Amino acid sequence: MNSKGELIGINVAIASSGGNEESGSIGLGFSIPSNIAERVSKEIIADGAATHGLLGASVRDAATVKGSAVSGAYIAETTDGGAAQAGGIKADDIVTAFNGVPITSASDLTAQVRAVAAGSKATVTYVRGGREYEAEVTLGELAG
Repeated sequence: MNSKGELIGINVAIASSGGNEESGSIGLGFSIPSNIAERVSKEIIADGAATHGLLGASVRDAATVKGSAVSGAYIAETTDGGAAQAGGIKADDIVTAFNGVPITSASDLTAQVRAVAAGSKATVTYVRGGREYEAEVTLGELAG
């Protein structure tokens, strides 16, 4: 809940101080944002399963790429026929935002893509050769 009493997330895990029964919460919890929990629950009710987006690219942190001055998710390769390739994104591009959310690492990008339903349209901001571009992509479906 936020300070207004509005639901902003659903708890999914709580960190504890150890592995025995006497240890307790250390005050650190993890949650799924409420908008994602709502989308997933509606898909499960309607279809019996939820979908998650797939960009169709292998990524790694741009900071690990020699000579990269841009932080984000480095596209190591794209999948033939995948959303990234269909949107014009290529190997060596660096994704810096997904649907307006800043991307600073490969995990950021993966989390943002997985949070969106398969078949959704998304805007990917990326850097190629020092210039920034945007691509509209239609996400594939992560096989479960």
